[in-house]
Amino acid sequence: MHRGPETCRHRYRRQESTQTLAQGLAEYYAVNEGIITRPGDLPDESAKLFRSHDLCHVIFGLDTTLDDEALADMRTILSFDVGVSRYAHYLRTDAQAKALFAQIGIWTSVRTIARVLPRAWRALIEAWRMPKRWPWVPPESYMDRTLADLRYEYRIRMI
Repeated sequence: MHRGPETCRHRYRRQESTQTLAQGLAEYYAVNEGIITRPGDLPDESAKLFRSHDLCHVIFGLDTTLDDEALADMRTILSFDVGVSRYAHYLRTDAQAKALFAQIGIWTSVRTIARVLPRAWRALIEAWRMPKRWPWVPPESYMDRTLADLRYEYRIRMI
């Protein structure tokens, strides 16, 4: 069962978090030490993709479980300005992304997608509510803004 962001101990996962985007990203990296690779430790061609993906986790309050990874991809496709074809191109051509998908395997991916369908439906509804799409590469000034403020501006609700 999915624990709602309001019950999570990580501040970036709370709807009204007063952390800045930079602080939320730092917390995300700290709580996932040894689980994820920071963009600075990746090849240049992968760093941009994974930084934007990590920011997706932070702005939408997602963790690194397989369910939330699937939801991060869904929210990227629905709620980012990157577009489905450009994002799919990143995933198809980036060596790091391809290695991750190969490690997970097709059957695990299918089971995960089936499990997250109710939340994916909510992600679709939430995307329709947004007045504008979240930028694939947000302006640097966003790093100093609070998560609560950014979520309010973009009408982002945790699911």
